[in-house]
Amino acid sequence: MDSVRAAKPLFSDGLNLANLVVSSDILCNSWAAISAQIDGNHQSQSPSSSETVKIQEFEHPEYKIIAFVTPLVAASHLQEEADLVPSSSSEVSEFQFLRSQDSPSFAINKAAISLFNALRDSKLSPLKTQVAKSSKSIPHIITGDYLGGSIASLFTLWLLRTLDSATKNRPLCITFGSPLIGDDGFQQAISQYSTWNSCFLHVAHMDDSFPRLFLLSTAEQSLYRPFGTFLLCSDSGGACFEAPDTIIELLTLMSQERNGGTADSQNFNYKSVIECLERRLICKNHSAFSVLDADSFKAGINAQVAAIGLMQIQNMDSDSLWMPEKDILKRKNQALDPAKELNKMKVYLAYFEWYKKKCEDNDHSPGYYDSFKNKMFKRDHKVVKFKTELEMYWKAVVEEAEKRPHLPEAPMRFRWLFAGTNYRRMVEPLHIAEYYKWGNRSYISKGRSKHFKLLEQWLDEHQKKPQNSVPNNSKMKIMSSITEDSCFWTHVEEARITCRLLNSGGSNSAEIKNLVEFEKYVMGLLKNYAVTPDIFLESSSYMQWWREYEDVLSKQLMGTSHNSELTRFMDGEYHHYKSGKLVFHMTDE
Repeated sequence: MDSVRAAKPLFSDGLNLANLVVSSDILCNSWAAISAQIDGNHQSQSPSSSETVKIQEFEHPEYKIIAFVTPLVAASHLQEEADLVPSSSSEVSEFQFLRSQDSPSFAINKAAISLFNALRDSKLSPLKTQVAKSSKSIPHIITGDYLGGSIASLFTLWLLRTLDSATKNRPLCITFGSPLIGDDGFQQAISQYSTWNSCFLHVAHMDDSFPRLFLLSTAEQSLYRPFGTFLLCSDSGGACFEAPDTIIELLTLMSQERNGGTADSQNFNYKSVIECLERRLICKNHSAFSVLDADSFKAGINAQVAAIGLMQIQNMDSDSLWMPEKDILKRKNQALDPAKELNKMKVYLAYFEWYKKKCEDNDHSPGYYDSFKNKMFKRDHKVVKFKTELEMYWKAVVEEAEKRPHLPEAPMRFRWLFAGTNYRRMVEPLHIAEYYKWGNRSYISKGRSKHFKLLEQWLDEHQKKPQNSVPNNSKMKIMSSITEDSCFWTHVEEARITCRLLNSGGSNSAEIKNLVEFEKYVMGLLKNYAVTPDIFLESSSYMQWWREYEDVLSKQLMGTSHNSELTRFMDGEYHHYKSGKLVFHMTDE
């Protein structure tokens, strides 16, 4: 099946995406919002003053546009501030949320972060609050040209962190002629969230030098890396690209083709560029499709390169252009269909539910925990395969979620968190069974897998939020097939070991205290109907503990007057627990 899926041809949609963007009104309306704030006396000056930056909102029927406009800036001035400010600096404090395991550090352009910080408290912070609120009802386009585009990008990124992961109206940031603003770590941090990366569209023309301002000569490697989607264009047309390596290569080729391009102040007019792209969309030029190749994806990239007028450059390495784009597309295809693999895991989990029921056929059955621990039947060995598949999948999912930037919301979407909780509660007991079968102790501190710990931690954090809290005293919980605490059997095993220690060595205050705590723990679960009735099967480890504990009590090793709530419950009430008719009277001992 995998070979059939891998054999399907891939196609590049860079031309279609460019046509879609051009055919909509978002480009012309965004540039119109920028142009509306540029007056005739727009003189070149230092961009570091917050008073010189103009920010204005424009309303349209289907969306709002917020445009950032900075004074004219000479390329030489920006070159002087081409340094990168590391994430360890206090200047980058507002973007610490981008740090993750895969991207522990990053850096942002000095000119951009300095201006952002100058605007943050007085203008950007109130604006962020306003946009976050109105985004619930209407989409926003955040736009800017040149250094204004850099501020628009940083503001959008800052805003994305504020928005809830379930927000449908994520902002779209459109920049015109903006220089690159971050290094490889910055690009990787943003790319870890495909939804974030897709919120950025950068328009760059061949004759505009600003987009490639911080790129070095071909003999050196630039520290700057692009992120998001780039609409590269020339008088020949335009096409969209996403792979950072491809974008850098094309920007460099554009520079060579135009011997550097316009290199003075930011005076390139993108209005004429947009109008040219609109005309070419109506009167399509099919010459780009004359570049044929047996590989459908490579042919598509060649057509995109031809559309921006670069196909005629001699000694151009076309492989260095299409291979990174193909890698990006493959990763996107994997990321766009995560539910497919999740549904497969649900099928495996359904087998576990069948297995659990088979192990609880009658009162003489041991239950699925002890059945798996002793492996007396064929089904106990067959379930190992599904257990392994589930473990491999969820370890990978949790590891990927942990790597992502630290955000206020849960690392996982609720659908995955819910499925992961079901997996943990159903499968972790079998890990515990294997662990104690070989005489081990202290599973929670010594044997518990990290992915189980994180799944439990993320669920706890999710449920602590008021909007996510659920009633915790419903008797219907006992009709569920899973005990809520996936480490329940760990506590049972430790209690059994404690009973054996007491029976063999007499009274010990620490061991007695452990058993008292275990009684309280079990009673707490019972009162919350958070443990399933299978623990009361006669052959289960819990009932084995109870018989061992009765022996301890008969020898008065717990004291002469020990009479706990659990011992009274086990004297007869537990038989009524399965029906759900037992009502606990919440009284203190």
